[in-house]
Amino acid sequence: MIDRYSGLGKKSGQLSESGRLGRKAHIYAILVMTAFLAASSGQAQEEGHVVNNVPDYVATREYSGPPTRQVNLRHHSGWLRVDGERSSYFEGPGRHVWFTRALDGDRYDRFEIKQEVVPDWTRPKSVKTGKLETYLGETCTIWDLVSPADPIGGRSMSLRDCITHDGIRMAHGWAAEDSGIRQPPQWWLTSLTRTAVPEDETSPPAELFDWRNFTAFAAPMPSLEAETEPDFVARMDGRYDYYGAGVRYRKRHIPWLRTDTKFANGAWIIEIVNERNHAALRFRATVQGAFESLSISEPQIWSEDSWSVAGSVAEQKDVIVKLGTLLGQECKITTDMRSERIRTEWRTADGIVLKEEEIGGRAPNAEDWTVVELQRRPVELSEVMPPADIFERARWGLSR
Repeated sequence: MIDRYSGLGKKSGQLSESGRLGRKAHIYAILVMTAFLAASSGQAQEEGHVVNNVPDYVATREYSGPPTRQVNLRHHSGWLRVDGERSSYFEGPGRHVWFTRALDGDRYDRFEIKQEVVPDWTRPKSVKTGKLETYLGETCTIWDLVSPADPIGGRSMSLRDCITHDGIRMAHGWAAEDSGIRQPPQWWLTSLTRTAVPEDETSPPAELFDWRNFTAFAAPMPSLEAETEPDFVARMDGRYDYYGAGVRYRKRHIPWLRTDTKFANGAWIIEIVNERNHAALRFRATVQGAFESLSISEPQIWSEDSWSVAGSVAEQKDVIVKLGTLLGQECKITTDMRSERIRTEWRTADGIVLKEEEIGGRAPNAEDWTVVELQRRPVELSEVMPPADIFERARWGLSR
């Protein structure tokens, strides 16, 4: 059963504008939490030194919005748990776990775990000031959050925290001209009690580390496309500029498509996508195989124009479709320029991509992959499901 500490009620609903706003809020939260992990996870900075003296506590945090909202906090031994209406996250030293419960209350819709692998010099720094403010009757000290130096040595500061003498963040927000936090803060504590918190209440639930507990992997329905789009296994050789040369293995068991990409330096990328409902799992390990991130997204409803590369999409000005032959097979060659990153693929009549290229975007690392081995053969469902080792808690540095 799912951990139910937050006491969420069931609400009817579906993916809509509010769901998309939730994703935006999630992305913003990740950026903020990644930048200021030390201060919020029990490692307060005092007189230029990191100390681990933050006491256990329970609290309520209010966001100024829009929309306004409240979340419940629990802290124990360097780990902070935050519970909202359906979403929760846990953050500890160098780690972040976030998830959303399904409406039925018995499964999960979305999940993400990240293990910090970036060097210290890329993180913002907390710089103590002499400014004091008061929240809930407690005096706290303002800390400036200073960005890493740019190529010419410049730094910027636009956000501030207010932290108590024992390391509890009372408020967070934009910098005001008087060296304090602009009112109202982005968030502030509306209640705080220093009290013992059991370890298991700040430990990510064990159920998160089993892919069968997610709506994305609910029992698949028989596919109508199976007769025209066969199962297959393929090997592709190519490169991704960021990691170098590699090998890509792809398997399809309708409606699932699994792609494993491995590089000589130990980097490893997995993507498992349901081509019917767009549920997906994505995993990434960095050089030498260090686990970096794992995410699972729930089934989604997309409009045809947002993803299709067939039929009427050829009439769109930013999608070019032509015909060609590759490896002796007739293909539809599609170049999609609807986003910053331009993608070209050579796809057979039965839906197999023989060649794919991507270039451009904010991180313009080009990719180019071409099939060197291809077998159209039955593929077992187990062959396209997630490997067990990417869910091992110890590999994510979680001993709790």
